[in-house]
Amino acid sequence: MLKKTRNLRLLGLGALCAVFFLFAWENVQAVRLGYTIEKLRHEIKDLENSNTYLKKEIQASLSPEKLEAEASKLGMVYPEPGAIVMLDGAPAANTAGRGWLAKLFKLNKSS
Repeated sequence: MLKKTRNLRLLGLGALCAVFFLFAWENVQAVRLGYTIEKLRHEIKDLENSNTYLKKEIQASLSPEKLEAEASKLGMVYPEPGAIVMLDGAPAANTAGRGWLAKLFKLNKSS
């Protein structure tokens, strides 16, 4: 009987230790996951700040003033008014009615 009681007490003590270690392990895991979550939140905040900064940099680099400054650094200048040449050789005012649809209507009127 004494041996049975001792074994029962040891079994109870073992179960109590197992419950304690399970509880401790669960708390350690919760703390570890909490730190991981905080680290990821901080990383997300940093990435959002970087994204905002880069969007502003893109907008600034595409601004007309910035493009004009970069073009002047490369030696580009505005063209003289008479230096613009139309690809078909005619001034823009005389090109009205020269497309394929206008030609089609002209053919239909002459028929």
